[in-house]
Amino acid sequence: MATKRVEIGKAFGYGWQGIKKNFWYFVVLAILVIGIKSIFSSEINPALGLVGIFVSAWLIAGYLKILFNYYDHDEKKLPLRKLFSQSKYIWSIAGGSILVGLIVAAGFILLIIPGIYWALKYSMTINLIVDKDMGVMEAMRQSAKMTSGVKMALLGFGIVSFGVFILGVICLGVGIFVATPIVWLASVYVYKKLL
Repeated sequence: MATKRVEIGKAFGYGWQGIKKNFWYFVVLAILVIGIKSIFSSEINPALGLVGIFVSAWLIAGYLKILFNYYDHDEKKLPLRKLFSQSKYIWSIAGGSILVGLIVAAGFILLIIPGIYWALKYSMTINLIVDKDMGVMEAMRQSAKMTSGVKMALLGFGIVSFGVFILGVICLGVGIFVATPIVWLASVYVYKKLL
C-alpha cells in the first residue's frame, strides 16, 4: 500500500502552471467569487450575514466543480457560468461548514491545539461533498481517513497557502486574484493525491 504524502512543492507547481496557462480564466473566476462573497460579507453588511453563509456555500460548490473538472479532464475549462450551477450542494456545504466550524471552535476553546487538529482532520469534508456527492457525516468520516498520518504536512501546506495569500495582498491588493486560484489549484492537487 502506497504511503500517503502531501507534496507541497508539486502542489503549488501545479497551481502556478495552471495560472500561467489560463491566466485570465482563473483570475476572472477569483474576481467573481471574491467580489460576490464580499457583497454578502457580514463585516460589510451585518444584515446579510445569514444570507452570506448560503451564498458562500453556493459559490464554493461552483468553483470546486470547475476545479475538479479541470484536474480530472486534462485541464478542460468549463464555462464560467458553471460557477452558478451547483445549487444542489448549498445545504450540505452550509451544514458541513457550520458543523466543522463548531467542532474547530470548541477545539480552540480547549487550548487551541485540538482546534488545529480537528480543522486538519476535517479539511477535506467540503471537497468530498462536491466531488463525491457525499452527505456531511460520510464526508467527515472520509476526511478523517484521508488526513490520517499527514496532518503535519497539511499544516505545512496551510502555512505556505497563507504566505501565498499575504504575497497577493502585498502586491497592491490585486495580487490576491492571482494568489487565490493558485492556492485553489494547489489544494485540489493535494486533495486528489490523498484521495
